[in-house]
Amino acid sequence: MFEEKDYLTKMIEEFRGAIGKIIGLKAQNRIDESQEVLAETLKTFTNLDKEVLEALPYEILIHKVSGPKQNSERCLMLGELLKQQGDIYQLGGEEARARNSYLKSLNIIIYGLLKDDNLLTQQIQDSVDELIENIGWFKASDETKLLLFQYYELIKNYAKAEDVLFSLVDKTQVNEDLLDKGKAYYKRLLNKDPLELEEGNLPYNEVLEGLAAIEKYRTE
Repeated sequence: MFEEKDYLTKMIEEFRGAIGKIIGLKAQNRIDESQEVLAETLKTFTNLDKEVLEALPYEILIHKVSGPKQNSERCLMLGELLKQQGDIYQLGGEEARARNSYLKSLNIIIYGLLKDDNLLTQQIQDSVDELIENIGWFKASDETKLLLFQYYELIKNYAKAEDVLFSLVDKTQVNEDLLDKGKAYYKRLLNKDPLELEEGNLPYNEVLEGLAAIEKYRTE
């Protein structure tokens, strides 16, 4: 047990060291060198190549990295590497490839956090905020928005979760499963302390209004 814990600690330290080196090279605009270090780090910690990273959807990447048990720590590592790859593409003016990397990074990081919210730190939250800013959540796919909806509830930003929810609900075709998720969300909020709701920018009365709005979609 101790050997396994020591190994994990050492691996995380080495990973952080590699990420720090990549960030330093990016800051100096040494794009080729940062790409080389990232490729090495990617191979070391995920056993994946850059080409595989670009080609495969995020769900398959998660499976390849973390296996059937879906290890959250490895998901977060992969997500961070994808974010760094996106930054490198951004520096090189490759906007489409940067966005592709950012989207996969965002999806994978949130997926990992939803599997194990004990891994949530301010640093990871800052990374997610940066990814959202780079992408623009309103331009994201419905799949990504659904992950964001759950993420915002996780970090207790209830108003933002509501914004994302209604961007999904506000479609011409009614999605009963989504409406059920929305209703369950508001019912969870009704059981929370009113002060926590205030801090999440969604007071109790607005929770009631949101629940009523979701119910209204069923009758239209």
